[in-house]
Amino acid sequence: MSQGNPDIRQQVEANRGIAKKLELLIPGLRGYRSKEDLRVSDELLRNQVADRLDKVKDNLQQLRKQVAAYSDFTNLTGVGSLIAQVQALSGEVRHAGQGYAGWVAPIQINEDRLNKLYEYDYSFVSSVFQFDDATSPRKLTYDGAAPNSIQPALGGFTKTVADIKQKWSQRMEAIEGIALGQ
Repeated sequence: MSQGNPDIRQQVEANRGIAKKLELLIPGLRGYRSKEDLRVSDELLRNQVADRLDKVKDNLQQLRKQVAAYSDFTNLTGVGSLIAQVQALSGEVRHAGQGYAGWVAPIQINEDRLNKLYEYDYSFVSSVFQFDDATSPRKLTYDGAAPNSIQPALGGFTKTVADIKQKWSQRMEAIEGIALGQ
């Protein structure tokens, strides 16, 4: 994806064993292996994103502890709502259907379109990584003397969750469009 984050597809290709490399040489198995590798890449990517969302949830839980220590029940509700939304999104991303690259799959999937989808994921993944950074303890602290000072950040985080959900939804719609041959 970037210089610091190698393309997962390349990692999957590099980790192919001899049996998988042999499958690539056999015309009837070549397409199956390529699609299966894309499926594995997608699973790895989704798990990394879900892990990052879990980290965001942990960051927000630390913030919730700070807010609770000052008995700030107004902000406590907002933080709790954000935690629930992030946890739900993490589960949705981690447990989304993976598809099937079987021998006689009833739906033919164009590998070029799947690769374009993977490139599209950069926006989705980047948003999650930026969200993690924005909620990190070094950037997000609660000032009990000025409890309202946290509200702009909470409002921004609520918008960020909505944006990430929208990107996830668009991704799923694109996948379904590919699967349906649109």
